[in-house]
Amino acid sequence: MSTAVPIATDPAPVVARKPADAGSAFPELGEAADRGSLTVADRVVERVAGYAVTLVDGASAAPRRVLGVTVGGNADDREASVDARVDGQVATVEASVAIGWPASVPTVAARLREQVREDVERITGVRVAHVDIDVVSLSAPTSKRRRVQ
Repeated sequence: MSTAVPIATDPAPVVARKPADAGSAFPELGEAADRGSLTVADRVVERVAGYAVTLVDGASAAPRRVLGVTVGGNADDREASVDARVDGQVATVEASVAIGWPASVPTVAARLREQVREDVERITGVRVAHVDIDVVSLSAPTSKRRRVQ
């Protein structure tokens, strides 16, 4: 013989109750405007924009030069030389870059502007109003050394 056991289909929610004298571990926050402000330094925008250059195909950091002679190697993952000025929540950026041969300079520059604007705004919350791209070098593709046999 079997006995039917009723099953509750809608259990009552469990509510934790605090004693009336227990306070919160965190104070209540006021309005966002009353709590303070956030200032993003120029150097932060420069670092983000410099790294953004390395993410664009056909662009890289400009090689370092002394008296017109390239010094050291040009690593594609090195940050570009960038100067930024932040005024409140708006920034202007100037970047010196190398474009890989035979890429179209206007096309790569447009992608650079877009990448810098997106990354700076996404990471810092600062809007980039103006991006100046200074192409200081056209980097030739690396070729294998030919051996004479």
